[in-house]
Amino acid sequence: MTVAGTTSQPGGEDPVDIAFRDVPRALWCILGCFALLYIANYHAVARNGRQHVFWSVVTLAAVVSSHFYATVDCRPLLAIRNCGIFCCFMKCLDMLFRQFQNAPLTWKLPKPSSTPPPLYQQAFWLTLELRYEHFTPNPVRVRHPAPFHEPTQWVYHLLFYAALTLSPLPQSWAVVKALKLLLQIYIIWTGMHLPLRLRDTAPFFAPLYTADSLVGFWNGRVWHVAFQSPCRSVAMVPVQTALTAVGAPRSVAAGGGVIAAFALMGVFHAYIGWAVMRDSVRGWSVVVGFFVANGVATVVEGAVWGRRRSWVRAAMAWGFEIALASWAMSGVEFPGWLWRVHDPRFCHISVL
Repeated sequence: MTVAGTTSQPGGEDPVDIAFRDVPRALWCILGCFALLYIANYHAVARNGRQHVFWSVVTLAAVVSSHFYATVDCRPLLAIRNCGIFCCFMKCLDMLFRQFQNAPLTWKLPKPSSTPPPLYQQAFWLTLELRYEHFTPNPVRVRHPAPFHEPTQWVYHLLFYAALTLSPLPQSWAVVKALKLLLQIYIIWTGMHLPLRLRDTAPFFAPLYTADSLVGFWNGRVWHVAFQSPCRSVAMVPVQTALTAVGAPRSVAAGGGVIAAFALMGVFHAYIGWAVMRDSVRGWSVVVGFFVANGVATVVEGAVWGRRRSWVRAAMAWGFEIALASWAMSGVEFPGWLWRVHDPRFCHISVL
């Protein structure tokens, strides 16, 4: 069986040959889409509206058609490729929607008398940065509860992950899988971010154990908000505006916008994981359902508790999040670790 983005049936091909064939293909696909995005962003910072729209449409067309001209047979590489091109897709839509909403980003000047860098440098950072730290108004409001030493916290979370992995708890339990996935995301993202980020760049995460509510977990105080800008411009603002236009109360419109943003993130994560799901239909429904349920729960929690903080609220938030993540982990089947793979979709590997 084949899916979009692949070209061949599972067979006895050499996985090394497949990897060497697919890696350049995936890289050229991602780099080509981001090169087009760079051109679109250049016209965005130059305020060339028509050219920005034209190159944005070209970028979006390249992303969509990449499933046909940049096929990848190795499923893990296909997942990585899907992540890259969907990031490109969201960033392109973000700037396009911002132009239509008359909310462009401009270079952040340290002093009013400062001179901004050349447009090609601005376009480069606009293309590279997920949270647009060098631009204003900065769409991401990172609110960590207190200063903390990020490398030390990274080590703490790594040790906790190791303790959980080596513990006598059955590793097949959905709760254990959910906690490990939460820690894996923190460890991998923070580990990559620490050596690459600029000195004035805010951390991606606060310590996970500082979360005392769903609102606080998802609004940037704890969990990363790397894609908050496209979620806001592409999903939250349009849905909120549409609901307001049809006469919905302000609170209902705001809640609908939040849920729409979570739904967009559900589509993003399902699209990435689709390549390695055993049952793609069930996988899509569970992953999107996980994010939509978080959106609904976050809206309800905010409406009930407001800004009040309590250990009861924190306990309910963690209980709900772990239970929901456990349900998602038990509902989505991924092939096991690479050395245990019996599924030929993983680069056509069949070992042990």
